[in-house]
Amino acid sequence: MSDSFEQFVEAASGQFSRSCFRPRYRVAWLTGEPQSGKSILARRLCDRHHWRYLDYTLTSGYFDQLATRIVSYQPDDFTRDLRQWCEACEELVLVVDEIDALLAFWSYEQRRVWAAGVARLAGLSHGLLLVSHFFDPDQLLPFIPDGDRLYCFNLPGESL
Repeated sequence: MSDSFEQFVEAASGQFSRSCFRPRYRVAWLTGEPQSGKSILARRLCDRHHWRYLDYTLTSGYFDQLATRIVSYQPDDFTRDLRQWCEACEELVLVVDEIDALLAFWSYEQRRVWAAGVARLAGLSHGLLLVSHFFDPDQLLPFIPDGDRLYCFNLPGESL
C-alpha cells in the first residue's frame, strides 16, 4: 500500500472511531468512486479495530436471500434488517460493504429516502458503517445529523 493510502487509513480510523461511538446517531458512511479503495479501507479498519466486516453480496445469508423477492424489498426492509444485524453483532462496529448491489435495484428517489432514514437511525446498540459509491458527502450532508461531516469519509478518485 502507498503512504497516501496509509494516511487514508489513519484519517478514516480516527473519524469513524469518533462518529460510530456517539450516544445517539452511530451510522457513518464510507463513500467514493468505484475502484477508489473503499473495500480495502473498510477491511483494514475492521482488522485494526476488530470490527465486523460484512460483504453484503458475498456473505451467505444476506443479498442471496433476496433472489426471489428483490423487486419487493424496499428501503424500510433494508433499514429494519440493518438494525437487526447491528443488534446481533458482537463487535463494536458493523461494516456493511457492497450494498450498491441492492441500491442499484432502487430508483434515485428510493435511494435518497433510504439514505435519509438510515443516516438518522437512533438507538443502535453498535456503530454501523455503510460503504457505497452511490452517495458522496454533499448528497448525504442534508440527511446527516446536524450536517456533521464527521459521519462521512470520501475516498477521492482512484486512491490505490
